[in-house]
Amino acid sequence: RRNPSVRVVLGAHRLEEPEGTQQVFGIAESIAHPRYNPLAVDNDIRLLRLNRSATLNEYVKRIRLPSPHADLRPGTVCYVVGWGDTSNYGDRPTELMETSTTIVKRSLCRTLWRGKVSANMLCGASPNATLRGVCAGDSGGPLIFKEKVYGIVSFSGERCGDRRYPDIYTKISNYIDWVHRTVRGQRSRGQPEPPPGLAGGTGRRQAVGRGPRGLGHLAAPGRGEESQDS
Repeated sequence: RRNPSVRVVLGAHRLEEPEGTQQVFGIAESIAHPRYNPLAVDNDIRLLRLNRSATLNEYVKRIRLPSPHADLRPGTVCYVVGWGDTSNYGDRPTELMETSTTIVKRSLCRTLWRGKVSANMLCGASPNATLRGVCAGDSGGPLIFKEKVYGIVSFSGERCGDRRYPDIYTKISNYIDWVHRTVRGQRSRGQPEPPPGLAGGTGRRQAVGRGPRGLGHLAAPGRGEESQDS
């Protein structure tokens, strides 16, 4: 199904202003994961097929996907970006924002969330008392480590940046096979093959700079490495 009122905007830095870097698309097809569970918010991932091809340039780049089932070690510092609220009072930014988050051990996260965390999720929180994390309006944004997108912002606690309830991200590496199967299915139906990869809260978030580096080149410090999920 598709919603004609929903648009995809690539290359944007300020959503409320027309920018020469922006590319605006309609959605030809929206594909939810067949096992999406809205009550548990599990398998919270969806693929969008644009109504035409994007033009890759210094502002619109591909971002790499992780290896199937690759995990991130607790303590790994990642980046997340979005246009969500910058406070618990509905303050909205004028430009794309960025913050860091630290991966939390899944067993601890599951305890804090009273069992609501599945193996299809990653957890991230501020490593100190500073309120930092995702907020309303950030859902669907990327969790990035070493130029790969490992997660998709899924849900968080009632208060943005609350370390008692780590932010929850869909773990993309668990869906690599599904993504490839879906893309192959589109190709067999005569649809154009999309390029490989995915195009790309509260507290002290900073603006993401524009320029050749783009979202596809955000890299976190080298704390933590990929490991296989246990």
